[in-house]
Amino acid sequence: MTSTARAARPARRGALRSRDFRYFWFGLLISHTGAWMQMVGQGWLVYQLTNTPIWLGLTQLAFGVPMVALPLVGGAVADRVPRVHLIRGLQLIMVAMTLFIALLIRAGAIAAWHLVLFSLVQGIFLAFENPARHAVVPDLVDRADLMSALSLFQMSYQLGGFVGPAIAGLILGAIGGDRVDVLFAINAATYLTFAVALSLIGGQPAPARAAAQVSASVMDGARFVLTQPPLRALLGLITMIGVFGRSYVTLLPVFARDILHLDARGLSFLTASPGVGVIAGTIALTALGAARSGGQVIVVCATLFALILAAFALSNALALSVTLLLTLGIVTVTLTAAMASSMQMAAPNELRGRVMSLWSITNIGLPAFGSMVTASAAAAVGAPLAVAAGAGIVLVGVVAVARWVLRLDG
Repeated sequence: MTSTARAARPARRGALRSRDFRYFWFGLLISHTGAWMQMVGQGWLVYQLTNTPIWLGLTQLAFGVPMVALPLVGGAVADRVPRVHLIRGLQLIMVAMTLFIALLIRAGAIAAWHLVLFSLVQGIFLAFENPARHAVVPDLVDRADLMSALSLFQMSYQLGGFVGPAIAGLILGAIGGDRVDVLFAINAATYLTFAVALSLIGGQPAPARAAAQVSASVMDGARFVLTQPPLRALLGLITMIGVFGRSYVTLLPVFARDILHLDARGLSFLTASPGVGVIAGTIALTALGAARSGGQVIVVCATLFALILAAFALSNALALSVTLLLTLGIVTVTLTAAMASSMQMAAPNELRGRVMSLWSITNIGLPAFGSMVTASAAAAVGAPLAVAAGAGIVLVGVVAVARWVLRLDG
């Protein structure tokens, strides 16, 4: 073995060589698993209480309002305070809030409006936590391991999306489909676990001393992105996919109960199906990083996303639907990680929190508004046609911005 090969071997171990990143990543993975478990229970409970997709959309809309209005402020805060401390404090707040909802459900006092209000609180929490969470990743690893760290970071959400719903299905199967309060309580425990993991991370770089007031600096990230045409196009594509494509997740309770004739356990495993492809998607992202072909992979994966989503919308067979969702998971994790990596790599450290706040708005906030639109369309014309129409809009969007996104390869 040559000395060059020996030197390259440690790098292939990636970001998990870093002690701090290991604590962060495993804590984040546990937190994501709990969040997906709660998501299954919350969606099923809302649909059972109301019997209309409109309330599913309202729940997502309540979550989306703060995720559009506040992430720029959250990003500015993340660039001015110790990011790990900020994330840990927010986790502890959510422990108390989630336990409160679990107790309401257990007491039989829960109403749909409680869950809408809780979604609003979750949106406020994530508007501050998500930019800090993204921005702290490069602080935890060496520059050579950054692509590995970003890949693992994106993988944690999708892996949680596989493990969480599967565990939720097993739990509901064992204790009864109406015991979704247990899923909320478990999610509270995962918030606490993540907070403990963050407490084990060592000292981090001091926050940048940029503007004197947060209000004076919240738009700096937006101004930076607006001066980069490929990044502008990328944000547009992220918005298209989030608003008109990923909103299908909100309607999974409708597909499960009314089209595929499943119960809450069936919904759990249907929700878990996209996460099965997460490992293959992460491997694809690693190959993408080595080949420096981000723009090409983004365009190809976005096109595949639209086509597979349309096929899922029109399927009424369980085996085919699960297969399509599994494939959609492979495409989604590759696409999401590639888009996030492009933004992370383009942002200077002193602006990274604010730049990634735009990611929070377009990838998390605006899709919640899309969920309301899709849910309203589903109430009028049915879930399959509403989701298929969204897939068509995404495909048109890919064609519109492809030539600009391809410039990311340069």
